[in-house]
This record gives sequence, structure tokens and C-alpha cells, in this order.
Amino acid sequence: MKKTIVIVFLIVSLSCCYTTHGLDNKNTRRSEIFEIINVDDEGDGDFISIQTAIDAANPGDIIRVYSGIYNENIEVNKENLTIEGIKYELGAGSDNGYPSIVGNGDNDVVKIISNNISFSGFIIQNSGNNYYDAGIEIHSNNSEVFRNGLTGNFYGIVINYCHKNMVKENYIAGNIMDGIYMMFTSNNIISENQITENGFQGIFLYDADNNEIKTNILSLNGKDGIHLRNLCSGNIISDNSIYSNNIDGIKLWEADNNYNIIIGNEIYSNRFNGIHIMNSNNNEFYENEIKLNLLNGIRIGEANNNIIQRNTIKDSYSEGIAIIWEGSTNNRIYYNNIINDSALDNGNNIWDNGYPSGGNYWSYYSGMDNDDDGIGDTPYDIPGSGGSQDRYPFIKPLQPPDKPQKPKGPTVGKTGEEYTYQTYTSDPNENKIQYGWDWNGDRKVDFWSDFYNSGETINVTHSWEENGEYQIFVIAMDQQGFKSEWSEPLTVTMPKTYTTS
Repeated sequence: MKKTIVIVFLIVSLSCCYTTHGLDNKNTRRSEIFEIINVDDEGDGDFISIQTAIDAANPGDIIRVYSGIYNENIEVNKENLTIEGIKYELGAGSDNGYPSIVGNGDNDVVKIISNNISFSGFIIQNSGNNYYDAGIEIHSNNSEVFRNGLTGNFYGIVINYCHKNMVKENYIAGNIMDGIYMMFTSNNIISENQITENGFQGIFLYDADNNEIKTNILSLNGKDGIHLRNLCSGNIISDNSIYSNNIDGIKLWEADNNYNIIIGNEIYSNRFNGIHIMNSNNNEFYENEIKLNLLNGIRIGEANNNIIQRNTIKDSYSEGIAIIWEGSTNNRIYYNNIINDSALDNGNNIWDNGYPSGGNYWSYYSGMDNDDDGIGDTPYDIPGSGGSQDRYPFIKPLQPPDKPQKPKGPTVGKTGEEYTYQTYTSDPNENKIQYGWDWNGDRKVDFWSDFYNSGETINVTHSWEENGEYQIFVIAMDQQGFKSEWSEPLTVTMPKTYTTS
């Protein structure tokens, strides 16, 4: 009777305030009345088995699993469940730390087949070693798997035939195959995971579209950090740290991995290439730092119409950029800083954007700039059978504009009236600058100005339609697309407009 009273109290209090980390509207997915089910391997909860608790649960319930070792394979086959590991003992036992789920050596340790599941806080080990056996298999939509440790499995996590899941803040290490394997799946977010020392790829995508892979650490994996194979398109790979993998940092391989965006990654000290592109077209590679890779910074074979811009490529053991196949054509490679590296082009590709836009900065370029326009007077010849040139190499490294001055202007006003705000900044390369204004403090550009000379003050006007407090930020972008940091904010208050008779 005492436990029943506690459960009723928790139902009443938590139903008013409980939220989750969910995708879409999952924080509103659960019913207003739900039950908290406690699992403890020493018998101090409602159940000693996680699977038994799942079997007894109703959609919307929360299953809390306390410290201990749970020797079982589980299947999550009811929708709208939260299953969370708690890193302390429930009763008088001596367990501590996150609970461990140890599989029996067959199949998946955890298989999620129902939608809208939140699963977190477990150490997961000992899957089977066949086909796609994994520590966790996700075969559901709109679920989230976060803050788990997966080690000693065949695959760490497998995501297949499903959509709109989030895999976040997991530690995935020492699995036999890939850390994360994604197949026939789309619109997932894979972020802030540490994926290391797995036997094959850190993350493997096969026929997977429109996924976002961001802010992960991928290191010391047996093959590639991230591998896209066969019909992967529309994926965004951003802001990852990818290093010391045994083959390539990022690989686009085999047929038609097209229209992906790889931006803002740090890719270094991989055994072969930083980025390897094969049979993949119309991809975009921006603002990556690619260094100290033991073959090429970027290696291209039989790939066309890719854009490679605003990257820093340096200190490769062979060429910084190597286009090895004659069939590689119309790749546009300019506005990059290529430092202590050469290049190779056996195809027919484009290494500059004409004059005065320019090409790349090459630290090995030895030409002059007699007219002081920032562009060398003679082309930079690129070895290889393509006879390519960067016709307009930059004399100095390309850099983004300086951080703009904090906006100046009125800080109190009335809704519906226009007010003028100003800022300025300089560009180290003396390029013209465009300013992006954010009027509501979300650091997303609401308005882009025209281009202005470096150091020139810009004035813009804006009005607000609703009363409230707003923050104005501004960012600068030069003609090559290099962006500054956001400025410091200016806080503006718009009180209500009053009328008098």
C-alpha cells in the first residue's frame, strides 16, 4: 500500500511538469496520467527484469532501471515509452553506476520496434555476431537514444528502415563492426557521440538520405570515420572531429552519393585521406580543416561537379588535393587555403573563379603581385595530365572578416516605427563585405545587406510589430563566402504603443 501511494503522488505531480528531449512534438506525446515503473535487479523495485517491466507497461509510462547487471535481451514493442537508466541503487544493495544490459550473445541486446521511444542511461554489451546484430537496433520512428555506452557488440547501433530518430551523446567504442550503421533510413540526427576504436567504420550510411551528422568525435576506427556508400543523398555532415582513423576520414564511395554537404569538420591524421570522393557528384565541401593526413587531404576519382571551397588543406604527406582519374571533370576548386601542399589533376577541372574573384591561396606559389590587387600576376601550374592551372592565385591566405562592431542605435522605441542601426568591420583581404542582421536574437540571418567596402560603416533600418525585448546581432560575409563571428548583441525594448483620445 505504501508503494501505491507513492506512485499516485508521482503521477499527479509529474503529469503536470514532465518533459522529454524529443523530436517533433514528443514532449506532448504522453498521456496526462502515466505510471512510473521501477526495475531493480535485487528486488527492490516493481520488477527485476527490464523486459517484464516493458510487457507490463502502457503507452506513456516511464520505466526507471536502477544500478545493476541485467542479463537479458529486450524488445521495446510498445509506443510512447521512456526507459531510463538510473546510476544509483534503489534499495539497500551495493550497486552503483549506470545499469548494464548484457545480452546472451545472440541477436540484438536492445531492439526498438515501436515509435516514440526515449531510451537512455545504459551500458550495453554482448550482442550476437551475425548479420546486423547490435547493441541497439532502431527500427522505429521519432525515437531518441542518448547517453548510453555501447561496447563489445557486433555493431554498436543499427538504424534501418526508419525515420526521424535522434542518436545523441552516446559512447560507442570497441565494437566488432561499425559504431553506427544506417541503412534505408532518413531524416535522423546523429550528434555529440564519441565513436572510437570500432573495427570497421565509425558511421556507415547505405542508401540513407537527408540525415544530419554533426558534432561527433570519430577516432581510431578500423576503416573510415564516416563512410557513405550507394545512393546516399541530401545528408549534412558538419562540425565533427574526425582523426586517426585507419583509412579515410570521410569517404563517399561507389554509386551516386550525390548532393551531400560536408561543412565545418576538422579532419586530421587519418592513415590515408582526409576526404575520399569516388563516383559521387554534385556534393559540396566547405570550411573544413583538413591536415596531416598520410596520403591526400582530398582525393577524387571518377567524380564530377563537386564544389570544394573555403577549406584549409595543409601538411598532407602527399598532395593536398589529388584528382587521380581522367574522368573527373568540372569540379570547382577555389577559395581554399592550400598550405605546405601541392595538387594533382588528371582530369578537366576548374581551379579559379575568374578575375577578380580569384582562385586559391598556395603557400608554394612564388609569383609576384606588381599591381597590388591581391592576386598573383602569373598562374599556378597544377601537375597532372589535365594541364590545369589556377590562373588567379591569391598572394595572402584567405581569412574571414573581423567580428563586426556591436550594433549602435536606439535601444527603446515603439512598435511599428522604423529605427536606424549601424555597424562596420574590416576584411583582412580587403574584400567587400555583406552584413547579415538578426533582429530577434536567434543568430539566424533575417536580412542581408548589399556589399560594402572593408571598413565602411553601414546603416540599416528595421521596425518591430510586437512589443517585447529583442537582441540584435550582426555577422559579416565577404565576396568569397567567408563569414565572421557574430557581433556582441544590442538589446532593444519595444513597449506597447499607447493611444490617447
